[in-house]
Amino acid sequence: MAETRVRERMSESLTQEQVREKLHSVALFNGLESSDLDRILRMSESVLVEAGELVFEEGERGDHFYVIVRGEVELRKRSWNGQRKKLAVLREGQAFGEMALLNQTPRSATAQALVDTYMLSISRASFGQILGGDSLALRLLRNLSTALWATSVRLAAKHTEQAQVDNASHDTLAEFNRLLRARLLPRLTPRVSGFDLTASTLAPRQGVGSSAWDWLLLVDGRPVFAVMRAVRADVFSAQRLSALRALLRAASERPHASLGALLSEVSYALRAAWIDGLSGPVACSLVALADGSAEVVGAGAVCSLVVRSDGDTEEVGEGSPPAGELAGHEYESNPVVLGNRDRVVLLSERPVNAAGLVRSVVTEGYTSSSRDALNKIFGRLAEVEPGRSGSDLTGAVITRTRAHL
Repeated sequence: MAETRVRERMSESLTQEQVREKLHSVALFNGLESSDLDRILRMSESVLVEAGELVFEEGERGDHFYVIVRGEVELRKRSWNGQRKKLAVLREGQAFGEMALLNQTPRSATAQALVDTYMLSISRASFGQILGGDSLALRLLRNLSTALWATSVRLAAKHTEQAQVDNASHDTLAEFNRLLRARLLPRLTPRVSGFDLTASTLAPRQGVGSSAWDWLLLVDGRPVFAVMRAVRADVFSAQRLSALRALLRAASERPHASLGALLSEVSYALRAAWIDGLSGPVACSLVALADGSAEVVGAGAVCSLVVRSDGDTEEVGEGSPPAGELAGHEYESNPVVLGNRDRVVLLSERPVNAAGLVRSVVTEGYTSSSRDALNKIFGRLAEVEPGRSGSDLTGAVITRTRAHL
């Protein structure tokens, strides 16, 4: 009864509009329409936590997200020597516990009310309903949050052993990014009858992990090579690559009219799952292979070249925005007929005079295989653009080894 009176006293002066404003100030809900906020309000519960009471403890499984309407909450974390370290004091309009909306991962800190605190609580189940149940976007966000939590725990443990916890946050994020990107890269290049295939990523030790490659199978049996690059190179680059990769693989399980239609769907989903500060556009080039032909589609400033055996060179799939940059953009793919020893060359960045540089390596010098050609292209790039040596670079070379009959 006393708790009810305290709750009424704390909330009686707040109008629905004021509570909505508290939600609107939360970064996760920033930019939502009033109707969206009303829907979230209807699914939220009022929670009163008295001064000194714990909201949750570090290590507990989480399934609720909290928005402070009135009061103060302190976040604390156990340090390497077992002591509690204050992380922050949160006040009205601020939120915490958002990882619980995606996965029931253990709480990374302890939350305790400093004064009588009135909050809105949103459950994981309710949030899932808001996002449309078990949608592709929600599954993607769950996978990313799980990977982020699991990997950051391992890296935090490593840095704790080295007694570098207090000043290693940025380094930890950067190392996590490189580790995640390394996990994205396929271990083997597939064998495709009639083609000599290779792909590789140059990853400097302190690079940010901004480019990668992948391959997948369409429902019609055609293999697809993908070279991708996060447009903004920072410690979240690999998460953006991971998002594109997951969406490409999910979309490839359904038939599409063209490779361009598949990329259009993926770009739309990437935008729908957007998280400010974490998400970002991704440049990519996709090549689907069939006997004697290829289908190519590009997004953003990647390099997609067809190099004929006689030296003629053309760039395909250029001029479109990166995936996820423009909502509703429709990508168009380019059919390419390949003769014996014709090549498709993909690079995660477009070098100066790309056609001339690649042609000089592929047709003017001796290259025994696709692997040899890619290594020499990388070497030539290092010569003409030495400043690129500290950045990530991904490439693929696809050589037609048997003319179509």
